[in-house]
Amino acid sequence: MWHPAEWAACHNLQAMHALRVLEFGAVRERLQFHCETMLAAVSAGDLLPTFRADEVWQLLATTQEAHDALSKHSVPTLAAVRDLRNAFKRANKGGVLGGVELFQIGEALAAMRAMKTFLTPLRETFPRLHPYSESLPEAKRLEEQLVDSLEPDGTLKDSASPALSSLRQRKKSAAARIQERIQSYTTGRSRELLSDPIYTVRDGRYVVPLKAENRGKIRGIVHDTSSSGQTVYLEPEDVLQLGNALREVEAAERAEEQRILTMLSSKVGTVADEATGGIEASAALDLVFAKARLGFEMKGTMPVRVGGESGNIAYIKVQGGRHPLLDPNTAVPLDIAVGKGHSVLITGPNTGGKTVSIKCVGLFVLMAQSGLMPPALDIRFAPFTQVWADIGDEQSLEQSLSTFSGHIKNIAEAIKFLKNGALVLLDEVGAGTDPAEGAALATSILREMDRKGATILASTHYGELKAFAYNNERFTNAAMEFDPKTLRPTYRLLMGAPGASQALRIAERYGIPKEVVEEAREGLGEQAQDMALMIERLENSQRQARLAQSEADRRSQQLKKAEERANRKLAEAEEIRKTAHSKANEVIEAALREIRLEAARLFDELKKAPVDPKVQEGVRRGLRELDEVGRDFANEFVPKPSRSGRAAPALAKGQSVRISGYSQTGTLVDDPKDGSAMVQIGMLKMTVPVAQLEVVQGPASTPSRPKTNVRLQKAINATTEIMLINRRAEEAERDLERFVDDAVLAGLPSVRIVHGKGEGILRKVTQDLLRRHPAVATFRDGEPAEGGSGVTIAAFK
Repeated sequence: MWHPAEWAACHNLQAMHALRVLEFGAVRERLQFHCETMLAAVSAGDLLPTFRADEVWQLLATTQEAHDALSKHSVPTLAAVRDLRNAFKRANKGGVLGGVELFQIGEALAAMRAMKTFLTPLRETFPRLHPYSESLPEAKRLEEQLVDSLEPDGTLKDSASPALSSLRQRKKSAAARIQERIQSYTTGRSRELLSDPIYTVRDGRYVVPLKAENRGKIRGIVHDTSSSGQTVYLEPEDVLQLGNALREVEAAERAEEQRILTMLSSKVGTVADEATGGIEASAALDLVFAKARLGFEMKGTMPVRVGGESGNIAYIKVQGGRHPLLDPNTAVPLDIAVGKGHSVLITGPNTGGKTVSIKCVGLFVLMAQSGLMPPALDIRFAPFTQVWADIGDEQSLEQSLSTFSGHIKNIAEAIKFLKNGALVLLDEVGAGTDPAEGAALATSILREMDRKGATILASTHYGELKAFAYNNERFTNAAMEFDPKTLRPTYRLLMGAPGASQALRIAERYGIPKEVVEEAREGLGEQAQDMALMIERLENSQRQARLAQSEADRRSQQLKKAEERANRKLAEAEEIRKTAHSKANEVIEAALREIRLEAARLFDELKKAPVDPKVQEGVRRGLRELDEVGRDFANEFVPKPSRSGRAAPALAKGQSVRISGYSQTGTLVDDPKDGSAMVQIGMLKMTVPVAQLEVVQGPASTPSRPKTNVRLQKAINATTEIMLINRRAEEAERDLERFVDDAVLAGLPSVRIVHGKGEGILRKVTQDLLRRHPAVATFRDGEPAEGGSGVTIAAFK
């Protein structure tokens, strides 16, 4: 990684100036926020772009892997990895570390091992992240010993060693004996000798407040006297002996604690070199993940490589880009393409967004060449060899330079050190001096920079530069859009045409008297007015073309979505057709099996009584019935011809007719009326459309309807959807149960139940019934395209 001083030495101070005026430091601050470790945050604060193409793509590819890892996996945190390099160095030289340092080392070792464990099996998936894991230490036993032996505040736990545990137990017992003994002086016979029946601690010693007049009545050592001299604070002799024993235990405890810290420090020293390298690798890895996290926050995109094989360099095309430091909810998206041999000259009104657009492109290049993901919908990119920027007020009081002089000094520096493939950003090129001379000088500067192979993105108000860009195939005009109705800029960049400065309109909007503005307009001269009018008309034409294109794109999207929906419905219908065909085949096979069984039974009867005429006639009648059932059953699957376009038959009361789809004939009860007629078949009367009736010659007959398979009828009439909206709960539950039973009997794989959202009552009734129905395998809420929570989809076993 570059150190800022080394980077400045290699790329000169003008390059550092570009970083400053483009506010790259603010991007680095946002990157620091996403670092988990302090070392990574320091590195983020010093982050600098690289101008070597291979390094750029290596950085971006590494960031892409981190982005993929964060989006697809639970990546371990490195927050516990602190800068403990000095602690490891002291331990390596035999120094004894404090408890807090040792505990933090244990946490750091655990965090680094967790990251190593995560990356090791993913070496093929993340080949650029994996090398970092090779520098991470794996000292599980040591890390566990450190964490198990120490509290976060550095205090040793009793479990740090058996000796320490024993000493602390003895210490508690000794302290308890002291309290018990000293308490006896405040509650026993000696209580009358005390000024107060309490005990206190002075300099770590337990004492009682003995009245001065009773001095000598209790043997011990006086540690203090009250200010009045009426009370002395005495440590009784027996308590003194117990206290001395406690001090001995405490001394032994301190010695054991020091021994443990020394032992742990020695073990840390054995992994010091490896752990130091691991801390540095963790910081570098944390910085990569911070870049990915910043990409998520900014809704950034990974630049797509262009021109790699053909040798093209220095190119960036942005679609839907937003300045990284502006509010993404209010920033107007930027669409621009600029590259070597395709420089862009932006014109338009003041405060229209020219400078923001230039800075946005510059920041995108710096971010991409630092391994960051700029906020845009799409970026096509080829790295630049330099970034130069002359933006803002360059006036210097110390050097007695005017604004114009400051700009010229920066531009002269750029021309002197310019490399092929550099990106040059110029705001108001040639401004600050006589317009004619400024325009002529700016034109020459642009030509010279282009000859040196630079890509130029510049802004100007000079009409001469607009004409220059129009007549030079290596330059393209662009304009910041201005709404002539509201007299406000829209901050949208339009490629391909120059923009009017709109100075007179803006002046009028901000209160310059109308007569002053008109006088200025007259002073422009006829040619200048014609040029301004031409540019304004061109802007309006572009705006209308863009609106038309936007509407065309919108309608195209609508048609595409409609086509997708139609294709989806066709696919669903085809699937239903295939399922119904399969079920129908099953039904036919079952029916034919029943017919064969019945025929076999009849033939068995013939064999048993071959000479009985009555039995023979019964068998023949049964076979004829089977034949009629089979024919009628087969007719159910024959497509019925459409009667549309045919003239309605001449029908009259008493005629024999057949209803489309029925094999039996019936009799018209009355003459047809309003396109319908009542037909009687046997004992059944029904009203049917005249179009479904066919006149039958001969007398009406009412044969018994051949037996049909119930499962067949259900398969024919079954539907895959039921509508329950606006029904009462009891009615909905009854209808739904019947619908589900029919669907199961028909062999449907699934059904769609539309109950609406409302208060959720019908949804609860529906799902309760499905939950207890034995034939239901699963059910779920509909997808957004299926109706969302207003629909339940049920699948059957």
